[in-house]
This record gives sequence, structure tokens and C-alpha cells, in this order.
Amino acid sequence: MKITSLFILPFVLLTSACISVQTYTSPEHQKYHNSDLKVPDSPYPIQLETEFFRNGKPIPAASAELSKAVKTVLQNTKIAIPQHQAENTLKISGNNIADIGQAAGQGFKTGLTLGLSGSTVQDNYQFTCSYLNKKEVLLSETYPHAIVSNIGNKAPPPGLTYRGNIPAAFNTVVSDIVTNCLGDIQKNGYLVEK
Repeated sequence: MKITSLFILPFVLLTSACISVQTYTSPEHQKYHNSDLKVPDSPYPIQLETEFFRNGKPIPAASAELSKAVKTVLQNTKIAIPQHQAENTLKISGNNIADIGQAAGQGFKTGLTLGLSGSTVQDNYQFTCSYLNKKEVLLSETYPHAIVSNIGNKAPPPGLTYRGNIPAAFNTVVSDIVTNCLGDIQKNGYLVEK
């Protein structure tokens, strides 16, 4: 499954053919940076569970894409490593809150003008990150995020950071979410050296 299927943007692309798409994210969603995290002598083993929804409806194939992105972030932070038999579990659930009708309408308008009349689509996300010990919840936090996509001839949105293509933007969102989650877990005394 291609990562673009995680977004409402494919509906836009269906109506706008080969018009360029530029993606952006907001730094306001980044609560912690990698430099804020405390790296242990060796990564903590954890079980990893991911699930992904669009407007509350499960998308199992997208859960696999989310899992892959989360594993990459965990590998980069060196704080935790997924292992099937680990005692503790990190569960990350993402929900794409999408207005598909609006996205399709914007894409249709842009497509009719061959990209000269650009449009902007925003994919809103809500991620829940839970850290569990034998199914007892030690920490559960919810984090919002968003990807803003300009289709066609449209000025960059002020205050947002350019991310390039859709997969790069999604990976940035996941990186921000996992880093925020790990920061809050460590703030509460878990996944840190004793």
C-alpha cells in the first residue's frame, strides 16, 4: 500500500492529474526534540502496536505503514527497540480526520484550471500514544498534527515548514508524534536509566 493512501490527498490527485503537490507541517506540533530525550546505555525492549483510522474507520494496511515509520523513529532515538516478547508495550493509534468532499472539490477546481488556480488541503490527525505494562496503562497522551498540501499554483502557507512530497511529510508527522510520546514517557520516569 502506498503511503499516499493514508491521506485525503489522493482524491485531490484524481481530479488534478499531474499538477505539483507541495507539503508543509507546523513546528507548533513538536513538543520535544531528539536532543531533549535521554538515551539509555542500551535501548529498552518494548512490544509495538500500531493502528490507523480515517474518520474512525480502521485501515489495517495503513497501520503497517505507521508501524514502519514508528520503528524508524525508535531506531533513530535509540531509546526503545521493538521485541515481541517484551514486558512493556508502546501503542500508537492515528486517526486522519478528513473532509473528503471538500478535498475532492478543491482538487476538481485546481484540475479545471490545470493548476493555475491552486488550492490548499489540510489533513488533520489525532494520535494517541499509550505506554503499558502488562496491559496496565502507565501513560496515555493525545497529540494533534496536520499536513498542509498546496496543489498547483499556490503561495506557501506562512509559518509552516516545507516537507517536499507526501511520504516525507508523513514521516515528519510520525517523528514528531513519537518524539513527543517518548519525551512524555521519560518525563514520567519511564524508559530512563535508574
